Amino acid sequence: MNKPTVNLTDRTESSVQNGSGRRTMILSAFLMGTLAIARGSSFLMSKQLLETMGPLTLLGIRFLIAFFLLFLIFLKKVLAAIRQDPRILAAALLLGTTYYLCMAAELFGLRMTTAATCSFLENSAIVMVPICEAFLLRRLPSPIIAGSAGITLAGIGLIVFRDGSSLHLGSGELLCILAALLFTAALIQTDRLSKRHDPFALGILYVGVIGLFGMLSAFAAETPQLPRGGMQWSCILVLSLVCTCLGFTMQPVAQKHLRTETAGLIVALNPLTTAVLGWLLLHESLGIRGIFGAVLIITGILLPNLLPLKPSAPAKMTCFPASKSLY
Repeated sequence: MNKPTVNLTDRTESSVQNGSGRRTMILSAFLMGTLAIARGSSFLMSKQLLETMGPLTLLGIRFLIAFFLLFLIFLKKVLAAIRQDPRILAAALLLGTTYYLCMAAELFGLRMTTAATCSFLENSAIVMVPICEAFLLRRLPSPIIAGSAGITLAGIGLIVFRDGSSLHLGSGELLCILAALLFTAALIQTDRLSKRHDPFALGILYVGVIGLFGMLSAFAAETPQLPRGGMQWSCILVLSLVCTCLGFTMQPVAQKHLRTETAGLIVALNPLTTAVLGWLLLHESLGIRGIFGAVLIITGILLPNLLPLKPSAPAKMTCFPASKSLY
């Protein structure tokens, strides 16, 4: 009786592919974390610039500087991506519009409330993302993802309200909640679009859309003014070169190999970065609450990567599945 043969070559190739996919996901999560840290540093600088600049002017100048720099450096790559895939322009317009509305709501809210409150409310997207994905995909979120989202949000609350202050809902807070809803939509759109188009070219193009809309609306609703003095120019350059060139442009690249819910959890590094920079640069105290909050945030981010995720039952009908475009 012949024994069944085992194709060792197929098994080896499968193991290599699984190992390679795992490494890619880890590298993507690390990149996403780096981007979240870069963007988390923007709250303190934006708050200072808003004392003399309009929110829309700041938005336009920051993103246009980043766009022109990236476009000039990677001109051939971007033009090649457009020739090969003209629909990337529509994708960039959709994603850029969503992020423009999100950033505008964030900056106007930041003028009316504290940076801590704005950071907490906007990062409530951590909970909104798995809820929206559950609705769009017609399935419940993984218990690990849901639990991690709750742990992470609790950690954010402990960090931003570590001084015992409470949350009051006013115009600024409502704008920050609107920013959180738009940020949730942007994360989901980025997940879908980065899998259909060149993520790096998409990142450059949608940054240009944000800058263009910001500057046009600044001329329509504000009196645009350039930054004043070396300190403000330093802040705007850091916002453009670090927080935008890195924090926004590379996000589609990072999200291409990540679940939307995982990317949403990693975004929790934003308020953690703000708190740590406030401690280092402004000598603000983290306190016991802040330290415990930091531990909760890190725990919430690591849990989905350390524990196996239980696969959800496949949905009978999906709205905006990952393999489809949003336009």
